[in-house]
Parts: sequence; structure tokens; C-alpha cells
Amino acid sequence: MDTAHSFVERYRDLFEILSDAVVVWQLNGDIVAANDAMAALTGYGVDELPGMNVSDLLSPEDLNQVMGRQKEQMTGEAASQLYELKLIRKDGAQVVVELATKLVVTKGRPLVVLAVVKNITERKLVEKALRAERDKAQRYLDVAGVAIQVIDADQKTSLMNKKCREIFGYEEKEVKGKNWFDIFTPERNRALAKAVFNKLINKSIAPGKCHESPVVTKNGMERIMAWYNTTLVTDDAGNVVGILGSGEDVTERRQMEKALRESEERYRTLFENSGDAICIVSRDGQVMDLNHAAQELFGYTREEMLALDVRQVARTKDRVRFQKEIEERGFVKDFDMKLQKKDGTEIDCLLTFAVRRDENGNISRYEGSIRDVTEHNRLQQYLRLYVTEFTKAQEEERRRIARELHDETIQDLAILSLDIEALIRATKRSSGTRVSGLRQIQEKVNNIAEELSRLSHALRPSVLDQLGLVAAVKMLIRDLRKTSKVATKLQIFGEERRLPPPVELGLFRIIQEALRNVRKHSGAAEAVVSIDFGSESVKVTVRDDGRGFELPGRIGDFAGLGKLGLVGMQERAQLFRGNFSVDSEVGKGTTITVEVGNGAIEGPDEQSIETVFLTTRST
Repeated sequence: MDTAHSFVERYRDLFEILSDAVVVWQLNGDIVAANDAMAALTGYGVDELPGMNVSDLLSPEDLNQVMGRQKEQMTGEAASQLYELKLIRKDGAQVVVELATKLVVTKGRPLVVLAVVKNITERKLVEKALRAERDKAQRYLDVAGVAIQVIDADQKTSLMNKKCREIFGYEEKEVKGKNWFDIFTPERNRALAKAVFNKLINKSIAPGKCHESPVVTKNGMERIMAWYNTTLVTDDAGNVVGILGSGEDVTERRQMEKALRESEERYRTLFENSGDAICIVSRDGQVMDLNHAAQELFGYTREEMLALDVRQVARTKDRVRFQKEIEERGFVKDFDMKLQKKDGTEIDCLLTFAVRRDENGNISRYEGSIRDVTEHNRLQQYLRLYVTEFTKAQEEERRRIARELHDETIQDLAILSLDIEALIRATKRSSGTRVSGLRQIQEKVNNIAEELSRLSHALRPSVLDQLGLVAAVKMLIRDLRKTSKVATKLQIFGEERRLPPPVELGLFRIIQEALRNVRKHSGAAEAVVSIDFGSESVKVTVRDDGRGFELPGRIGDFAGLGKLGLVGMQERAQLFRGNFSVDSEVGKGTTITVEVGNGAIEGPDEQSIETVFLTTRST
């Protein structure tokens, strides 16, 4: 004890002038001395501390730590100890202190423990606040939608936020302190990237607002990063200690932009090289773009077309009809419209267009193609005229043959039959065998005459010209009943009236062909022919309950199936602008319908057809 006091007395003056708190305790923890700073720190009087034990100033956990460290010193494991703990003041408050202890040894034996105590409560509060700010900043960095990195002056990675780590596929600890360019820059760009970085650090060049560079991710894939607002990081002296950059992965965007450019180039190539005229027109009718074929079609230069309003090339009623249909359906296909060329010539065109909308979903323009079908329509009109004239010639030839059969051949056969009858009477006393032979010859002659008479009616029934369609159809059905078991009946609706001869003949031939098909192919038990004389049109229907058949996609496909009769019916209907249709289902019979409107009933414009014929022939 006297030795401990001697040690305290020897160094008391030193203790008193130290600004740090000093306390001396014996190996059992009894305090033998403390300076004023220690008294101020603990709240005890300088005379109160001697005689107290360090356990009075420490929590059990901290006391165990102190005594444990003390034993280490006594065994020679450490000459001094420095650690943090909480000191309990007289008023019960706790202060964080940094404790540095030294075991005092005299004559080879441990004597006392000398401890220097620093109040680090304020420092800890500052550190805590700094940590909080750092954590807060880190959270801001991690929730940022862009990648943020800091590279120090030695090109080493100092910081990577969460977004940056996600893009590159690394954890921060895997790359922190390692050369950024050796890890993330492709080898082909590495030397240049390092040189540029060093120039930035040396302030030889100024940071750019934006630049793009390829980077390599952890899995070896290359991505494209766009770095924005590169910033120099400086210390208090203004020295550049690193570079902060923020950026985003623009790989997919650049790939999409490249694909879009390539698509636009392909579209432009198709657009310019298309044989059809292609136009883009605003909703209010202003030409926005067109290809070379459109210029050739209308005879305008590109500049003239771009200054053009569609009202200069299209009729008002056609424009209204076009706009109504395309905006209701979103598109039109083969829309028939007459357009005017620069020289005033009108051309027949088929328009195939679709609407395009802006970002708000409003229609902004129409895009599509225009096909000139003027020559095609002329050829079609010429073909119809040719078929019409051919059919007329065919019907005239049938009429002539039917007339000759009736007026000459059948009359001659009738006279021959009378001559045979006279011969039979003259030889009635002859043998029965001779008379029987003459009777047989007479019967054959009568059969031939009857067949020729039927054939004459089939070729061109005179009743059609004399009494009209209904009377001719009645005779046709009556003849069918004689040669067929199909129960056929005729239904008339509306007020019966005569039609133009070409229309009556066409309808009669369609009914005739339909009933022939019923008799030969349908296997039907019943057939019904109906003629409906409406105020706006005449509609003819032939319906049977036969075996039916599977319909192809188009009536024209019947030719490939060997059903030429149906193709012929459609062609006849087209000659007088009739609408022809077939409805059939296996096991449920067949219905053939042809309807002709009053406009067609009035007959085609022969003068206009003849004009087309002459124009086409001359060209």
C-alpha cells in the first residue's frame, strides 16, 4: 500500500497537469488516486474516488473486460491496453470513454494499474451521425435508377451503387480496390480508356456531359453504358482524388434503334422500288410522302405532290365514302375509286390503305398503295362484250337451227309419216308382216319428230320470245316432268312482268342448266323454282332436296372440280350484271340464286361498251 502511495505521490504533479482523466487502482480494483479531470468526468469529488473500486464505475460486462485485459498484462501478453467502454457517473448517466491502461511493475512485481481515460462521447455521436449520413447516402445511391461509380486517382474502384452492381453482376467487395479498367473495359479499348482517365485526373481535358462505352459484365457479356455528367472528386486542397460517374445500360435501346434503322431502310427500299404507287396522306388530305411510282402514276413531281391536296385528284363523294369506311374498319382493301392525273385524265384505281394513330390514339394519317386498274377494267369490259356478242351469236344460231328443225325437218318428217300412212292404207290387203313393218317405220319417224321438236324447244323455245320468262319456265318444267321422276314446281311472287330479252334469255338458261343438274346429279325427290318480281329487282331461286356437295372457296374453283355448269351460270349472270350465289351442304340439298337489279334490267349501255371495245382494240 505504501508503495502504491509512493508511486502516486511521485507522479502527482504530472497527473494534475494532464487534461485527460487519470486514475490509479490496485490489482483488486481499489482506486488509490484520481486527478481533477477524472473527478469531473465521473461527477465524484477528487477525495471520494480513492477508496472506491472500479466496479463502482463500470457495468459488470465492462468490468470483466477490464479485469480480463489486466490479467493479460500481468502474464505478459500485452504491455498496455486500449479499448472503449461506458463509464457510470455518480448521477447514473453513462459516458463513452476510451481507456488506455498500463500495468506498473516494481522490482519485478505488478504494483498498480495506471489508466488514462478520454471522454469520447461527442466523438461517438459525431461518428454515429456520420454513419447515419453515410448510410442515408448509400440508400439514396442504391435506390437511384442509374448506375453510380467512383474511381480513385489510381484507377481503383472505390464505390458502386446497387444499380451499378446489378448491371455488372458483381458484389462491391469483389471489385472494390481493384483496377476498374482491367475488370470492366474490353481489352481492345482498355489502353485508350486508361489514357483518357489519366488526362481527366491531370485536368488535361474537361469531363464530358455524356459518352458511351462498351463494358464487360461478370458473365463475359458486353453491354453499352451511357455515362452522364462525369464529375471530378477533389480533396480540401483541390487535388483530384477520383472521378464520379453516373450512367445507364442502353444496350437494348441501341439494339432497338439499330433494328429500327434497318427496318426503316428496308421499308424505304420497298417503298421506293415498289411497282405500285405508295402514299402517306394526312387525315385532312395533305400528301405527306410518296414513292416514285406515285409520281409516275399521277404525272406530278415530288414537290408538286407534297403540295397537293387530295381534293384535287378525287371526287368529293368518293373521298367521303373512303374516309368513312377506313375510319370505321381501320383499313380498306381494293377500294374502288376514280382519281385524276395532272393532265386531267381519270383513271380507275384500287386503294389498299390502313390508318395510323398518334401517341394519344387519334388517327393522324393514312398509309397504303394505289393500283391503276384502268387498262384491266377496259380489258374486262372488252371480254364481257366479247362473251356477250358470242352468246348472242350462239343464241341466234340456236334460234336458226330450232327454226329450221321446226319449219323444215319436222315438217318433212310429218309429211313422211303421212306418206307411210297412205302406203299402209294402200297395202292393207297385203300380208300382215309388211303392214307391221310399215307401222314400225312410222312409229320411229314419229319418235324422231317428237325428239327433234323437244330439241328445238331446248335450243330456243319460241315461247320465250313470244310470251316471256314465266311461260318458258312452265314449259321447261312440264317437259322435265315427262322425262324425270323429280317433282318440280314453280312459284311466282309479285306482279309478273316482261324483262329485256337478254335478261330473260340469261335467266332462262340459268334455270334450264340448274334443272338439268337436278335431274342428272342431285338425286333429289323434289325441286322448286321461284321467281320473285320485286319493285327493285327480280330474284330467281332453284332449290332441291338432293345430296348436295361441299362448297369450294370461290365459285371459280368449281371449274377445277369439273362443275362447269355452275361456272357457266355465274358467267351468264355477270353478262347482265346479276348477282349469282350457290348454297349447298352435303345431305341437305342445293340452292342456286340469281338476282338482277332494275339498273341491270334496263340493259347495259351499248354505246359505252362499243366505245371501250374500239378504244381497247385501237390501243
